[in-house]
Amino acid sequence: MKKLSLILLILSLIFLGGCGESKTEKRDKLVFAQLSEPKTLDPHNAVDNYSQVAITQIYDRLFELNEKTTTVIPSLVESYKRVDENTLELVLKKDVKFTNGDTLTAEDVKFTLERAQENPKVAHLYKVIKEIVILDDNTLQIITEVPFAPLLNHLSHKSASILNKKEVLKNPNDYFNNPIATGPYKVGSWELGDSMTLVANEGYYRGSPKIKTVVIRGIPEENSRVIGLETGEIDMAGDIPPISWEQLEKSGKAKIYSAPSATTVHIGLNMKSPTLSNKVLRQVLAEAIDKKSIVDAVYLGKVKVANQFLAPPVFGHDTEALPQKYDVDEAKKLLEENGLVGTKLKISVSSPERVQIATIIQDQLKSIGIDLEIELLEWGAFLSRAGAGETEMFILGWSPSTYDGDYGYYPNLHSSQMGSNGNRTFYSNPKIDNLLELARKENDINRRKDYYKEIQTVLNEDIPLIPLYYGNVVYGANINLKNIEATGYPEFYKYEF
Repeated sequence: MKKLSLILLILSLIFLGGCGESKTEKRDKLVFAQLSEPKTLDPHNAVDNYSQVAITQIYDRLFELNEKTTTVIPSLVESYKRVDENTLELVLKKDVKFTNGDTLTAEDVKFTLERAQENPKVAHLYKVIKEIVILDDNTLQIITEVPFAPLLNHLSHKSASILNKKEVLKNPNDYFNNPIATGPYKVGSWELGDSMTLVANEGYYRGSPKIKTVVIRGIPEENSRVIGLETGEIDMAGDIPPISWEQLEKSGKAKIYSAPSATTVHIGLNMKSPTLSNKVLRQVLAEAIDKKSIVDAVYLGKVKVANQFLAPPVFGHDTEALPQKYDVDEAKKLLEENGLVGTKLKISVSSPERVQIATIIQDQLKSIGIDLEIELLEWGAFLSRAGAGETEMFILGWSPSTYDGDYGYYPNLHSSQMGSNGNRTFYSNPKIDNLLELARKENDINRRKDYYKEIQTVLNEDIPLIPLYYGNVVYGANINLKNIEATGYPEFYKYEF
């Protein structure tokens, strides 16, 4: 009888162990929280990071960027070569399938890039392309009007996500509600104002993702994202404030992943504003804002003060660049000498975290005689109003995901990009336009760096924007979630529980 009881006990333990293992294997749903839900799944209209998070999962691109090495690596491309300084020849991987079973062809690539050229939001990335020649179903040539140094970087941008030509033409109005693409996930459902559910593309050419369902939720409140990680309601979240890092890791429920990013958070100054068109006032603002106190108070010193617009990992960042001058006494003197004491301004922000930043700036400006009103807007409304020139000052992060200075400076400074295309300060300077055009045509690395160095020198003089700090990529994630790296966009297909 004792032997029988022992055998039954062992069998029950084996059974329970097997059940536990089975339960672990079945954990294949991930809930990801970010400040806002995606606004669009059209790669050519997505100018916000939160939409691009979803686009990254649904589509593939010809090239991807390795953020650790800041080098461009082939993705949908099997091989490539430079035929001459204006011609890039690409051979696509064979048998890559769209989610409807169609095979990826050079026609899809040509259609995608030509469509991008027609959209003013991203056309600047591709307008130098003169012609796309299809050699066969898997081979094409991209011919540029002039030598174009950042071409491979631009082909890794989210706006270069490859569309299915046939499906877009067949159903242009609904295609981007549930795109037919080649990426690791496809749309399962989309509840506007709440969340988007992605389901695994079982035919993905890199292999079926282990995470079968991803729910992307828009949760603007930082504390709610933190609490969600602690309770297990959320498995992974972005934009975790430094003050919560230790709290989360002590909870034993989550781990923090962080790394320097390509993001520069800055104050934009609307040059169309009658008040801010005064260059002396812009100089006063730059000299009166103590960036270090912002970094120390809001980010506990975990991010770096910015001395220029391009972050350190981005090509064109100048390690010897001089920052805009910080001198409160001179700022106060300039304010008084130019009759600007009592100036009233408004700064628009899109999150509680940036309200904290704005509050510190408000106190700093008040001490010299400037009244600053703070306006908190929902993310979509913020982008819309800033793009329409309806904000006076704003706080915004810009992350050139190509890791090239062209995508850092060009959309934000070139006069052709004013408004929602990127240049929300409505800055126009022919010298800057010329330098930007020269830099993108120049293949000599050192000469390109010199152009970007000169651009930053002019920016320090004109002050259309004030760089504040260089951001980090920060994720909080369930301790049982594996294979996570702090990259600009989460790569859900690589993860597993």
